[in-house]
Amino acid sequence: MQSVRAATLNKTSGAENHRPGSQESIVADSDSNIKGTNEKSTAEKAMLNLPSDSPAGSMNTDSNSAGVLAEGTNLSGYRNHILGTVSVWSIGVCTLLWICLLGVLTADYYGKLPGWRYGKDFSLAFESDYLLLATFLILWGISFIICVSLFILKPYLRNYFRLLTLPADGQYVCAVRPLNEIKVMEDNANKLQRSINTFSERLRTRLGRDKEYTTCPIEKTSEGRIYFTYQCTRYVLDEQTQQYAPYEFDIGTSHRRLIQQADGLSGAEVAYRLELVGPNFIEVKVPSIPAAFVREFVSFFYLYQLMILWIYYVYAYWQVGLVDTGVILLSASIKVALRVQSERRLKQMAEQEETTPVKRDGEWLNVSTRDLVPGDVIEVTTGAHMSCDCVLLSGNAIMNESSLTGEPLPIRKFPVRIDDSHYNVAEAGKMSTLFAGTVVSQVQPVTKSTDSLESDRVLALVRFTGTMSDKGQLVRRILFPNPISFIFNEQMRIVVCILVLYSIFVMIMATYLYKGNSVAIAFYGIFAIAQLLSPLLPAALVIGQSVATTRLRKKKIYCVDPQRIMTAGKVQVLCADKTGTLTRDNLEHYGGRCIDPATGKFIEFTSDLLATDRLFQQAVASCHAVADLNGQLIGNPVDIEQFRASKATIDPQPEYLDAIQTAPDTNLGKIHVVRRFQFVHARASMSVVILDESTGKLHVFVKGSFERLKAISSARSVPADYDEACADLAREGCYVLAFAHKTLDTADPARVGEFTQDELESGCDMLGLLVFKNMLKSDTAQAIAELKHGSTRTVMITGDTALTGIVIARQCGMIPENTRVLLGECKTPADEIQWVDVDTREPVADIQPHLAELGSDGFSTTELAVGGAAFERLCATGEIDTLLFKIRVFARMKPTHKVECVEHHMKYAVTAMCGDGGNDSLALRAAHVGIALSDAEASIVSPFSASNRSVMSCVELLRQSRAGLATSFANFTALICYGQVMSGIVKMCTFYFSISITQNLWMLIDGGVATGMMISISMSGPAERLAPSRPTSRILGPQMLASIGGIVMINWVFSVMSYVWLFTQDWFRCNEQAASEVNLNMWWLLGDNYESSILSFVCTYQVINNGLLVNYGYLHRAKWYKNYTLLTLWAFLIAFISYMLLADPNRVGCAFRLNCGTPSALEKLGYKSPSWYIEPYINVIQHNVIPRAARYKLWGYCLGNMAATNLWQIFVINGPVRRLLQKKKPLRRLKVKL
Repeated sequence: MQSVRAATLNKTSGAENHRPGSQESIVADSDSNIKGTNEKSTAEKAMLNLPSDSPAGSMNTDSNSAGVLAEGTNLSGYRNHILGTVSVWSIGVCTLLWICLLGVLTADYYGKLPGWRYGKDFSLAFESDYLLLATFLILWGISFIICVSLFILKPYLRNYFRLLTLPADGQYVCAVRPLNEIKVMEDNANKLQRSINTFSERLRTRLGRDKEYTTCPIEKTSEGRIYFTYQCTRYVLDEQTQQYAPYEFDIGTSHRRLIQQADGLSGAEVAYRLELVGPNFIEVKVPSIPAAFVREFVSFFYLYQLMILWIYYVYAYWQVGLVDTGVILLSASIKVALRVQSERRLKQMAEQEETTPVKRDGEWLNVSTRDLVPGDVIEVTTGAHMSCDCVLLSGNAIMNESSLTGEPLPIRKFPVRIDDSHYNVAEAGKMSTLFAGTVVSQVQPVTKSTDSLESDRVLALVRFTGTMSDKGQLVRRILFPNPISFIFNEQMRIVVCILVLYSIFVMIMATYLYKGNSVAIAFYGIFAIAQLLSPLLPAALVIGQSVATTRLRKKKIYCVDPQRIMTAGKVQVLCADKTGTLTRDNLEHYGGRCIDPATGKFIEFTSDLLATDRLFQQAVASCHAVADLNGQLIGNPVDIEQFRASKATIDPQPEYLDAIQTAPDTNLGKIHVVRRFQFVHARASMSVVILDESTGKLHVFVKGSFERLKAISSARSVPADYDEACADLAREGCYVLAFAHKTLDTADPARVGEFTQDELESGCDMLGLLVFKNMLKSDTAQAIAELKHGSTRTVMITGDTALTGIVIARQCGMIPENTRVLLGECKTPADEIQWVDVDTREPVADIQPHLAELGSDGFSTTELAVGGAAFERLCATGEIDTLLFKIRVFARMKPTHKVECVEHHMKYAVTAMCGDGGNDSLALRAAHVGIALSDAEASIVSPFSASNRSVMSCVELLRQSRAGLATSFANFTALICYGQVMSGIVKMCTFYFSISITQNLWMLIDGGVATGMMISISMSGPAERLAPSRPTSRILGPQMLASIGGIVMINWVFSVMSYVWLFTQDWFRCNEQAASEVNLNMWWLLGDNYESSILSFVCTYQVINNGLLVNYGYLHRAKWYKNYTLLTLWAFLIAFISYMLLADPNRVGCAFRLNCGTPSALEKLGYKSPSWYIEPYINVIQHNVIPRAARYKLWGYCLGNMAATNLWQIFVINGPVRRLLQKKKPLRRLKVKL
C-alpha cells in the first residue's frame, strides 16, 4: 500500500520536517486522523525515480485551512451502473415528452396541429373545448407535480441511480456541505414567525435543502494517484487511511530554513509535488450564455412561472403570456448578464498564467507558472504577475497590491534575513511575502548584504500555490459563499403562507359563487393565484438591485457581490480607518524637536529640519523603507513624507541595501544602509544600521511610536516632560514619530549581521521627535455630516495614537463640539485601564457618572477613546459589550484588533468598514459591507471598491443601496396591491355576478400597466442626501402593512360603492347571461354588461394608480415628480382609459368592448354605425354604453378613488401622521449616538 506522507525538502542537510495534521479530516465512514510518516515507501520512490532518502510532503488535515473540507462536510462514493444510467435518461425523456404533450394540447386548442388537423380546434378531444381543457388541466397538474418532485430531488437524483460505495472505491465523490446561512439583522420574531421559521427549517432539513451537494469525478494522475477536485482544490487519496485531503508541503517556518532551499528542486521532486498539489492555476468556470440561463432557470420560482404561463398560453390569453414571458426573460437576462460579467471579471483576476524563470536541477529554466510547486525557486522580474505566494529570499521588490488588498500605493518588499527568526506572514513576514495576484513594479538585486542572501537575481521561494494562496482563499470565498438571509427572507415565508391561504379562499369562493363549469372555475382560480403570487415578483425584487449596481459603476464604485447591495442599504455603523481614508494619504511635515544630549532636555520646536542635530538629520534621511520607482517615491506615506523632508535622494546603484545622498546644504555626505529591520506592528518600530561615509562609523537608528521608543531608550536620554510634550503634539492633531540612536563599537559592516534586532536596538539614546500634520481630506467633514444625517454611526479605527485620532474625529465632526472625551489606556492587557480626560488631563476613577450625563438628544455628553491594549483588556473582561457604542475612537489598533472591533459591532448592527487596503484588508473582508478605497477598478478584498478614494464614496454607496432597497420594496408593494385588486376585487365580483373583464383589457392591465409600472418605478434615482431613517426591510413591518392595507381597504370601499351607485341608476340593466351558457373559448364575452364595465373602469384606474402610490418614497429615492418615465407612462395610461370612458363609442373603446355595442344597438342610441367589425354582444340590450352624464360621474368617482389613496400615502404613510406615530411609538431600533 502506498501512503501520502509529510516531510520538507532540505537541500543542505537532507533533513525532514514533518507537519502533522492538526484536526480530523471529515470523510464518510471514517473518523480517524491521517497519520503522516517521515519516509516514503521504497516502491513509491522507485516509481518517481527519487533517491531513497528523498523527503515528501504532508496531507493537510487542518480544518482551519482554506483547502480542507468544512466542518460537517461528508463524502460518499458512487459508481455508475447501466441500469441507473438508463433510468435517469428515461426520467428525463419521459418528463420532456410529458411537457411536449402539453404543447400538443396547447397547439390543438388553437387548431395549429400539422396535417389534416390544421385549422380544426380541439381535434384531439372530438372538437369539445371542455374535454380538451379538462384533459389539459389534469396533465398540467401531473406535470407540475413531476417538475416539483424533480426540483426537490435534483441535488441527489443522479447519485440515487448510482451504486453507493466508499469514497476511495468510487468513480465519483459527492461532497455534502452544510450551508451556514449568514443572517443579517435577524428580526425579533414573534411567535408566528418563529413557528413558521421552525417549520420551514425542518422542511428544508427534511428535503435536504440545508446542504449543498457537489458531485466530483474521481481522476488519476499520470502516475496513477487518485484524486478529485472540489471547489478548485485537489483532494488526494491517502491509500493507507483511505481518506481524501489536500496536500500541503511545509517549506519551513524559520528564516534560515527558508534560505537553505535557495538551490531549488530536482525535476523528479517537482513531478512528485505537482501530481499531489495539482497545477498552480485557479480555474474559474464561467458558463456560456445558454448554460448561464439554464443555471438561472433551475429554481422553484422559475418553475412556478413556467407552469403559470402555460395556463396563460392555453386559455386564449397567450398575448399576456408573451408579455410576461418577455419581462421574465428580461429580468433573467439582467441577472445573468450581471452574474456572468462578475464571474468574467473574477476569472480575469483569478486565472493567471505566464512564463517565469525557475531554478531546477541547478539550472535556470523558463517554465509556465501553471507548473510551479511549493519549494520552487523563481526569479522575480519587473512586470511579472505573481501567481503564487512566495517568500522573498534575495533582493528587493516593489509590488502593486491594489487588486488584492486595495492598497493604493506600491509596497516595498525585503528579503528574509539569515537568522533563526520565526517567519510569520501575519506580522513581520508580510514584508517578505509576495502574494499571488500582485504585480511586480520593480526589482533590485542585492549583491552585497550583511544579513540576507546575496545574488545577482531577485529570488523567491514558492510557498503556496492555487487555492492555498491568499488570493486563492479570497477567490474561493467569492465563488462558494454561504447564503445570506435578510429580514425580508424570513418574513417572506409568512407572506407566502398568507397568500397561499388567500388563494385557497379565492378557489373556494370561485367554486361557491361562480355559476360556470368546473373547468372555468379551475382556470379562474389558477389565474387568481397567479395574480396574487405574480410571476413578475422575482423580477420586481431584483430589478432595484440591478439598477443600483449599474448606477454605482457609473460612480466608479465597483461591486463583486451584488447581494451585498441590499445589506448596504441597512448599514447602521460605519467603521473607518484614519490615514488615507479620513485624512490625506500624504502627511505634511510640520517640524522636529530634538533633545540636547548634554542636558537631556528638549530643544525648542523647529520647522526647519536642516537646522537640527546632525544625527537627527541622518536618522530622518535613512530610517525608512522608501524606494525610487522611475522617479516616483514608493513606500509608506509617512516614510515618503519623512524622506522628502530630509531633502535627500536615493542612489540608484547602492553598494549595500540602499545608498542615500544627503542634501547638499548639510555636508552630511553619503549614507549607506547596511542593515534594515522593517516596521512591525507588534513592535511599533523599525531600525536601520547605516555606514556614515564621511566618518566611517556605523550608527543604529531606531524609529517608531513615541511610547515604544521611550520603552527601549536609555532612561537618562528621555526628557522629564517627554510624555507631556508628545501628548501636546498629539492634541494638536500631529502625527509624532520618535527617533533613537547609538554608535556601534565596530566599523566593519560585515560584522553587523552578527547582532540580533534586540541587541542592536538596546541601549539607544533618544534623539528627538519628528512631527507631521494630519490634514483632513476636503470632503471628509461633509461626508461624516451626511452619514450622521442618515442615522449612520461613524467610528474611527486607527493604528495612530488616540490623541491624534481624537483631534481628527473632532475636526471632521465625528465627535461633536463641546463633548467631553475620556481616554482609556493601559501598558499591557493585563493591567487596569486608566481613564483620563483628554482636555483637563485629570484622571477619572469612575467613568459611569460621566456616561450617565445626558444631553438634549438623550445621549451621553461623554465620548470614549481607547488604545489597543485597553481594547484587548475590555474584550478579555467582557466590558466591551457595554461600552462598545460609547467608544468613538479605537487607537493603536493592529490589523487583528480591527477585525475584532468590526466583529463586535456586527453583533449588534449592520456594519460597514471603509479603508484604503493594506492593514485594513482583514477588517474589510470581515464586515457586512466592506468598501476598499482603491485605484484598482476591482478588488477582491471586499464586496465594494471605489476608485474615488474618499469617504463620500461610502455616502454614495449608501444612497444608491438605500434607493435600490426602497425600489425593490416599492415594486413588491405595487405587485401585491395589483394582486389584491385583480384577485380580490375583480375575482370576487366576477364570481358573484358571473362576469369577466374583457380579453384586451386583461392584456392591457397585465402586459402594459403592471409590467410598465414595474419597470418605470425602477427608473427613480436616489435621494439627494441620506434620510434620517433607513428604508424598511420588513415586508410585515408597520409601514408596509399600513400602506398595503390602507390602499386595499380604500379600493374595496370605492369598488363596493361604485356598484351601489350603479344599481340606483335608471338606465342600468343587470346581467342576465349565465356563465355556463358562454363558450369557454370566448370567456371575454362575459364582459358584455354594465357590471363588467363599471368593474373594468374602476379597477383599471386603481391598478394604474398603484405605480404612482409607491413612487412617493422620496426619503430614499428622488422626488416623485423627477421620475419622468413613470409620470409619462402614468399620464398616458390615465388619458387612454379616460378617453375610453368619456368619449362616445369609438374604435378604441370597442376594441376593449367598453362603451360599445352592436351596430344596430348603437344606431338606436343615436350614434353613427361603426365602420369596423364588432363581435356581436351576447346580452339582451346588445350594448354596454353608459350615458354621457353618468360617464362623467363615474370618471369623477374614479378620480376620487385615486385621490383618496394618494392622500393616504402622502399624509399617513409618508407624511405628518407617520412622523407623529414615530414620535409617540417609535420602533425598536438600535439607539446609539450618531
